[in-house]
Amino acid sequence: MIRTIDWYLPIRTVSEANRGSEHWTKVRLRKKKQSQWVWAHWKSVNPTVSLPCKVVLTRIAPRSLDKQENLPMAFKAITDTIADLIIPGKARGQADSDERIEWLFKQEKGKPKEYAIRIEIFIEPNQ
Repeated sequence: MIRTIDWYLPIRTVSEANRGSEHWTKVRLRKKKQSQWVWAHWKSVNPTVSLPCKVVLTRIAPRSLDKQENLPMAFKAITDTIADLIIPGKARGQADSDERIEWLFKQEKGKPKEYAIRIEIFIEPNQ
């Protein structure tokens, strides 16, 4: 596999599964900001990504999340945006279920008050 993207973006992620008491406008604003960061960086670099590919998303924060449920939920808006950029034309939020994209979620302990994500996209050579 060849790594085509390796980005570090200062985006704060939280588990969307544990935000029951949070007002919906705050959730929507956070997801919108996450999507805008990814979209803007993608468009500024304009990478070429072919399918099949593997997307590795790493959450960097002082504390970790439960890796089975909360970690993937923290990346929901980001996965939707990346998938929509890789496979344009599908309805919003539908491209992330395409079987040609393999998703892998990781986390690293950051410094105090360090919140960021790392996006790595790997493609098969000679595609």
